[in-house]
Amino acid sequence: MDAAWTFKGRRALTSACLTVFVSGVLILSGCGPKLSDTAQVERFDAAGPIEGEKDFAGLGGIRQKGPYRVIPGDILEFQMPAVLRVISSELSEWFKPAWGHRDVEAYLVRVNDAGVITLPIVGDLQVGGKTLAEIEAMVIDAYYPKYVVNSPMVVCQVAKYQRESERVFTVMGLVQKPNAFPYPPDVQYNLMEALAFAGGMNMVADPRYVKIYRQDANGEIVSAVFGIDSKSFLDAYRVAIKPGDVIYVDHTLRTRMNQFLADVLQLRLGVAFSGNRLLE
Repeated sequence: MDAAWTFKGRRALTSACLTVFVSGVLILSGCGPKLSDTAQVERFDAAGPIEGEKDFAGLGGIRQKGPYRVIPGDILEFQMPAVLRVISSELSEWFKPAWGHRDVEAYLVRVNDAGVITLPIVGDLQVGGKTLAEIEAMVIDAYYPKYVVNSPMVVCQVAKYQRESERVFTVMGLVQKPNAFPYPPDVQYNLMEALAFAGGMNMVADPRYVKIYRQDANGEIVSAVFGIDSKSFLDAYRVAIKPGDVIYVDHTLRTRMNQFLADVLQLRLGVAFSGNRLLE
């Protein structure tokens, strides 16, 4: 009897302490992170990925303030006279005014890690950080008047942006499958769609807030906190996700408490199950 009473007493005391602890935490569980105000959200919305010239290769999703400046990894396409690719004693004749010459063709070259391209005859040119117009002028100056008697027509465009392959968004924290996910240039994802890529939220922790980080034009990291509970569900659909965003579903006091209670319940069920097995 004494042993049984002692066991029951300890169990009751443990339950009472747990109840008091849970009650105290639940009072504070509503104290989650503060949602971002209008000014912070507006600054967050204004930030985003680097954007390039919209007409190049249809890649309007890559943005940059002002004219696009070439970076290592970009593939450039030059429309220029075909004879610039060969050395010929008759080179100058090709540049005399003439009708019917179809002597312009595309030439593709990748910008190397040092920001350099190599063109026929003239060799290496430093193009990293330069605009397309600056590169066109540089190429013309490289060929004329040293190699040709007339200034050639040269048009440069970006055939493939290096940053296109870097277009991803990342989901971390209290989700089922945290990972980085590709962001195609011809789509627009919202916050709920981005979370769905990660398999949805951790149902045990049941988070109600999410913080999104992104980089502004000055390279500074800006962030905003959004609600993802039932009251904020429609608002979350209106939050546009941009390439490069990091979506972090972090723990709050409430999610930690939910996780703790789930672990305790699982432990108590396991103990009860083991006790029943012993009594059989």
